[in-house]
Amino acid sequence: MKDAANFELMICDLFNEIYTKPTYKLFGKNGHQQKGIDIFSNDSKVVVQCKLKDLNRSKSQLKREFLADIEDTIDKLIAGKPKISFDTVFIVTTLSEDPDFDEHCEALRKEKGLPSTVICWGWETIQEKLGLTNKTLQKHYPNYIHKQMTNEELVKSRIKMKTSLERDFGLWLNFSADHRTRASSMILHSIDDKDYPVHVYNSFDEPQWFRVEIDAIYHSGIGFITGIDTIYWLENQSWTKENVTGSIAVKVAVTEIVAFEDIISYTLKGDDKFACPHFYSRFDHKGRPFIETFYKKLAKQPFDLPLIFDKSNQNLKLD
Repeated sequence: MKDAANFELMICDLFNEIYTKPTYKLFGKNGHQQKGIDIFSNDSKVVVQCKLKDLNRSKSQLKREFLADIEDTIDKLIAGKPKISFDTVFIVTTLSEDPDFDEHCEALRKEKGLPSTVICWGWETIQEKLGLTNKTLQKHYPNYIHKQMTNEELVKSRIKMKTSLERDFGLWLNFSADHRTRASSMILHSIDDKDYPVHVYNSFDEPQWFRVEIDAIYHSGIGFITGIDTIYWLENQSWTKENVTGSIAVKVAVTEIVAFEDIISYTLKGDDKFACPHFYSRFDHKGRPFIETFYKKLAKQPFDLPLIFDKSNQNLKLD
């Protein structure tokens, strides 16, 4: 979301839906003397300040800026002396959660003598609250409607996508990487990305599109190789990412799965930027499209080791 006015409207709708009485409304607009208030409810005695951020900047710069925003909001509430009665202040932002924000709110509240409670919501909290709504979610994020599918609809959706992928990507999926007649490289896009081919990062500091290599179909989705890494095989027949004395270093492909139901569409021919298949997916998992990550042994690695390294054979005591 890039428009501040739309962000304020969404937050207003969100508060009206998740709280008992739908008495929240916008407090003026840009150009008015808002006195640190974007949204308010006289009935609930709550005021809300919204801070939409351009995430295509450094995290340190954004953090400093938002810490200053918190102080500015509190200063305006104190100096402006709004005639609206409130005992709780929400400051909501598209930035990712940070405990420093919460501590800063409380420290400034005490320092400046603001009697109201000050609460900060980052993007993770906003997403969590949106997941509890129906009207707000459908209005502002219609692509999230899959969360409301019945079990029957979800199963049918998964089977339909799995069948489609097996049919259209047979030339890749039916052969090992060494015997494919087509390059395995593909592009994964977020359905919310409007800046391609420019790289823009979301509130989790994750890219909105990137290159991957198609791997295989799994029970929960389609696997993509996203990189090469090293894991270490231990004498107790388990693995770790820690280089333990006496362990065997194993080169592995980082394999990550996109759920069938998270894939909205795909194209086989690509576009004028990248002439390869493109997948368009929800990036609902901490800003990424993947529901699962594991490691696959590369060719020419020790033959007597497992092919797959995942939670089933991971040494959790070490990691």
